[in-house]
Amino acid sequence: MRRIVVTGATGTVGGAAMRLLAAAGGGAEVLGAARSDRAAEALRAQGHRSVRLDYDAPQTLRPALEGADAVFLVTGYSVDMLVHSKRLLDAARAAGVRHVVHLGALAADDTPHAHFAWHQLVERAIEAMGFGWTHLRPNFFMDTVWSGFRHRPDRLVHFVGDRRVSWIAADDIAAVAAAALSDPAAHAGRVYPLASEVLAFDEVAAVLERVTGRPVSYRPRPAADLLPLLLKQGMEPNYAGGLAEGVAAIERGDLPLVDAAYDTVEAVTGRAATTWEAFARSRLHELPAG
Repeated sequence: MRRIVVTGATGTVGGAAMRLLAAAGGGAEVLGAARSDRAAEALRAQGHRSVRLDYDAPQTLRPALEGADAVFLVTGYSVDMLVHSKRLLDAARAAGVRHVVHLGALAADDTPHAHFAWHQLVERAIEAMGFGWTHLRPNFFMDTVWSGFRHRPDRLVHFVGDRRVSWIAADDIAAVAAAALSDPAAHAGRVYPLASEVLAFDEVAAVLERVTGRPVSYRPRPAADLLPLLLKQGMEPNYAGGLAEGVAAIERGDLPLVDAAYDTVEAVTGRAATTWEAFARSRLHELPAG
């Protein structure tokens, strides 16, 4: 029986991948990585199996990966993604893992911006270590913007001005990941850009206004305001600086591919990518009454 280990299994993309892989069946054993008893219990409550895996406890990595054929590599929003990825890849090679599907970020291959460059360094390490690989490169997550909007459903706030950007739903990312994990040979050596609908934030606000039937405004803030806000929220400073630098480049119009769109979801899964309108309609029940 094939074995698949999903890191980030209690997160947005990893959790969706777990659900899709479990629903697909196909005889594979799917294990969700859990760094704590609480995470393991959360996975069990959803009907999933878990395995103890903690990036900050390297001794847990190889036992978690023994017998696995494929791994979905998802790391946190911190410069620690570099050492965490190396630890996991070293353990995966020692355990005999053959294929790694990595969740990165969409950017040109020669990007100078840390937020994207760190992901690309992880990609290069995966390739150099001899794994079969599939690289996922999503652009703006619909889910991240919706998370803020559902708490304040009269506004969108962001730091990219009037720039148009391309969007992807986490469920679509997970669907492509699940396809690659289920059939690695069919997706080996592929870089999958994940970005479909192209909309500026004021256009997203117009979609949300139409779907919700409530006034929704876009309230842009200068990109220079982002770094102090991220630090106040407790984001790791190195990562926060790299993220803010990338957002400032978008605001200036200096970030290639930020408005690029692709048919990856349809090509891989056979169905169209989720639009902002469909995404919002499917989540109307999450909004406060009123």
